[in-house]
Formats: sequence, structure tokens, C-alpha cells
Amino acid sequence: MCGITGFYSKTDEGLANHNLVNSANSFQHRGPDSEGYYFKTQNGHEKISNSFTDIQNTDALKIGIGFKRLSILDIENGSQPFASEDGRYTAVFNGEIYNFNELKSELTEWNFKTSSDGEIIIPMLIKYGINFAEKLNGMFAICIYDSIEDQVILIRDQVGVKPLYIYEDSNLFAFSSEIKSLLSFGSVKKEINYESVYDYLTFQNIFGTKTLFRNISLMPKGSIFIFQNKRLKKNTYWKYSDQNLENQYSKDDLIDRLRTAVNRQLVSDVPIGTYLSSGIDTSTITSLANETNQKFSSITCGYENNQLNPEFGLDEKALAKITSQKLGIEHFTYLLKRPSLSDTLYKTIYHLDEPKMGYSYQNLIISNATSQHFKVVLSGVGSDELFGGYPWRYGFVSKNKIDKDKHYDWWCRVISSVETKEAFIKNSNFDNNYLARDSYENELSKSKQSNALSTIFAFEFNTFLQGLLVVEDKLSMANSLESRVPFLDIDLVNYVIGIDPNLKYSKDNGKLLLKDAIKNIVPDNVLKNPKVGFIPPVEYWNDENNKNFINQLLSDEKINEYGVFNMQYIDNLKKQIFDEDYSVARKFWSVMSFQAWLDIYFGDNLNHESFYNFSYNKAYEREQ
Repeated sequence: MCGITGFYSKTDEGLANHNLVNSANSFQHRGPDSEGYYFKTQNGHEKISNSFTDIQNTDALKIGIGFKRLSILDIENGSQPFASEDGRYTAVFNGEIYNFNELKSELTEWNFKTSSDGEIIIPMLIKYGINFAEKLNGMFAICIYDSIEDQVILIRDQVGVKPLYIYEDSNLFAFSSEIKSLLSFGSVKKEINYESVYDYLTFQNIFGTKTLFRNISLMPKGSIFIFQNKRLKKNTYWKYSDQNLENQYSKDDLIDRLRTAVNRQLVSDVPIGTYLSSGIDTSTITSLANETNQKFSSITCGYENNQLNPEFGLDEKALAKITSQKLGIEHFTYLLKRPSLSDTLYKTIYHLDEPKMGYSYQNLIISNATSQHFKVVLSGVGSDELFGGYPWRYGFVSKNKIDKDKHYDWWCRVISSVETKEAFIKNSNFDNNYLARDSYENELSKSKQSNALSTIFAFEFNTFLQGLLVVEDKLSMANSLESRVPFLDIDLVNYVIGIDPNLKYSKDNGKLLLKDAIKNIVPDNVLKNPKVGFIPPVEYWNDENNKNFINQLLSDEKINEYGVFNMQYIDNLKKQIFDEDYSVARKFWSVMSFQAWLDIYFGDNLNHESFYNFSYNKAYEREQ
């Protein structure tokens, strides 16, 4: 697990060497254990080094690749970059390749020097060619430089667990695990993508490959990019496909695949744990992990007395503790405090690079508490989207047709298209003819499957889940914690996608297949427990300190400085919150998050050190 960054200069002048170092240092949190670099100067001198001082002593660079490592496998010998013996290929990657030992058995002619999963990348390329990615089971973002062909090869995992961002203009091609790393290249232009502003403030998410930054895009999942001769070629090697629903459901087959997925992801040379809530997703993972001989522990985080406000989720700590006791595993419980917005909002948005879905600051705090015990944690993310965990979202299909008007209106989770006219000021940067519905229609068409219900499932997988995965990656890695997602094991995903979606849910109940498969594995009280969201109590926004912060963040001066929101609209939202009308909580959080993003990335607050010095001491406490 790590962070990767790199560039290819299209100009004869190249790029100043400090750009590569600055870019890698901006995501030190992703890999504090070690670093590595590959660079080629304008005059053709090239070198692999584990020290940035070698770079600083060079002329301008034609090509630069940087790497920061979080050591998980082969602690002593698994440093990157990897290189072929003839020097033709150099590779770095972020993530884990879970089936690397299986693949090694196909590479008997190769003399492996480490037990690192990443060492198989170059041998796989040499033996199978560019489409070797089809054989990988894991979460990964890979960069390979081919010095003979003078090309950069980028590969992203099938499901999109590990992010990789792309920037390109007439002078530069660059890539990185994080957007802030791209912004550290001095020549990268920092501009707002106003279409994405519309999308975020409609869906609380940005569909497709767009970001809030113009000219910076998220590389599509399941894709291979090849940059050569100043041109970028894009290929897709995996996409969501129900394969005409050919797969027949078998309880034994499903549970075997679940076991295999969990077993694969328990491989680690450092302490490993599982998230454990009162729900079936984390309980399934924890129960299956407990069937192995792998040493691990579980962790639960929850809010104090949150059960008193069902609108904002239930306290899951008690049931999780009962489950851990039945399984006989070591368990840690943490009580989340009510941190001040001034302490958490900026830190969260900084690490996310751009605001994303949900009240995501709690993910940041939980991952920090988790990192006190483990370096790797297994998460239940992806189960809902794969197994049909949201039955209330699937009622927009009738007679194999999607009621797109109602479906779209449901996904307008923040500001409706009618509201945008009053929410945004009249600004030449905004295209009044652009509608967020255009993004919706585009993603729905790309998600088309053999029937309407499968299309709905694919749409959620390709949009909602992708936002969740960005949050999962960025906020765990902010605390140097590797989060793994067994439900998104590619073999499991391909199998479940091909099962008739009508079997996965009923009108009032989701995940029918998963519940059937695990009913003898997880405790009965978990199976019977209703699905609840993990949403923080938002009434603390009315604390005096938070009111002062909100008034400062959303002041007339701040709003007018960036010229996005209509002040009257913001004042009305504030009044509703201060009057304890929390029906607008999601809308208000999204507006605050966006304004904080403007402050960090377009104001004077992009100071990496200030965000690293953040203290979590008041954010949580351990319960005995």
C-alpha cells in the first residue's frame, strides 16, 4: 500500500526536479515507511533511487516517478520501484494483489527476489502482454515505464478501489494517487470545473471521471492508459456486465467465494483487524475471518446516546461487542466524541481532495482510532451495491422500464435543479444551460444491462459506490491505514453480478442471497437487526463554538470572495440549522464542505504541514 505519482514532460525544457519531490511529499501519510524514485533527465540519464537527494542533484527531468510506501508485505525487501533485469521496465504500484502467490506458480521461469506481491507485475507484463491485468485479483493502481518504447502504462483495478488521477495539457502528462499531489507540480493549472460543482451540489457526489478541478480526471476503473508520443490511448479491460444473467445461485457456491475472498485479504505481515458493527456485512467478514487460523482483532466505533435519535442512526457498539464475545476474539470499542467543526472539517476535505458523499469526517476519526491497533483493516464497503442492500431504491422499475424522472429526483440528494437557480449567483463561469441531469443520463446509459433492474444495480455500482470507495481510501490512508474490501473481490463480484437481481431483494428486505448464505455463520440477532445508517448526531452544530465557526466559514465576506453561492440562500440554510431544523442537514453539510474546499484549494490554506499537525485527542476515547 502506498502512494504513487509521476509525470512525462512534453517540452524540451523538461520539469524542474523539485516538482517530483514535492508531489511525493504531499502524500507522506500514504506511505511513511519508505520512498523510491525513478527519473530520466532531458539528456537521457536515468536512475532508480530511494533518496530524493539524487533527484535534487540532477538537471531538469523528462520523466519522473515517485513512490511512498506503507509496508504491509515483505517489510524488509518489498521497496519500490521494481525493475526488470535488463532495465527496460520500471514499475510502481499502490494497493494489494491478493492472488500473487497463485500467479507466481505461472511464472516458474522468473527468479523472484522478494515475497512482495508487486514483484510479479513486470514478469506478468513480459509473459502475457498489456492485458495481464485481467488475471489480477486485488485493489491496485499500477504505473510501468517502458524505456524501449518510451511509454508510460497505467492500470487501475477492475472495481475502482484504489484511485488514480490524471492531468494533461500541452506541456505535461501527470498522474497521482491524490489530486493534491498533482497540484504540487508547479505547472499544473488549478481551475474549478463548474459542471462538477453542479453535479456535486445535486448528487453529493461526482459521477464518472470528472473532478472539481478542470483538466484533472479520475482514471476509470478497469482501464489501461498508455501514454506514448505525446498521446494518451485509453482501453477498458473490465466493465460491469450481468452476462445475460447466466449464473445460477448456489448457497454453497456463494459462501465458498465469500470465504475465499476473506482468506485472500487476511494475508499480511503486520497487525490486521476487522470493522465490526451491528450489521451483517462486517459480521460476515469477521465471522469468516474467525474460521481461519489468522490472528486478528475487531473494532467498533459509535456515538454516545445516539440511540436516542433514530433519525441519525443507532448505537451499534453493544451488539458488536456481543458478536465479538460469541466469536471469542479480541475486540476494541471506541466512543466518538462530538468534535468541533473547526477541528475536523478542513482536515477531512483536505484529505479527500474534494468534498464527497456523507458526513465523512467520522470516517477520518474512526480510521485514526483503528490505526492505533492495526495497519490493515477489513471493511464491509461494497456489499450493499453488490447484493441489493437498498430495496427502497429499486422501486423505480416497472415492466422492465425505469421511471427516469422519479429515479433522477431521488438521486437529487442535495440541491434540486429548481433550487440551483436560487442557490448560485449569476456568474459567467456557470453554464445556465448545463443540467446535472446530463451527468445522470450519461451514467445511466453507460450502465445499461440486459434488463432494467440490472441497469439500476449497475448504475449504483458505477456511481454511488465509486464515491464511497474514494472516501474509504482517502480517509483511511490519511492515517496510514490500509482498508481492504472483501465484498469487492473480483471473482465474487463477477459471480454475483451474473445472478438475477430479482433474487437479491424483496420490497422491504435487501441482501436476500447474502442473508441466506450466512444464516448459520453470523449470530441470529445480527440477521434480525434492521439496517441502519451510521450517521452522526448533527445537533452539536448548534454548540456555541460551532456556530461561530459556521458564521465565519459562511460569512458574507467568504461567500462573496469565491462567488459561487447566493448569500440569501446561505443565510436561509443557516437559519434552518440554527432553528434546529435538521431536515436540511445533508444539504448544509454539503455546502459547508464545498466552501471549505474552496478555502483550502483556492484560498491561502493549502499548507500541508498544518493539516498533519491535527490532534485527534478530543475526537474519541476508548471504552473498556
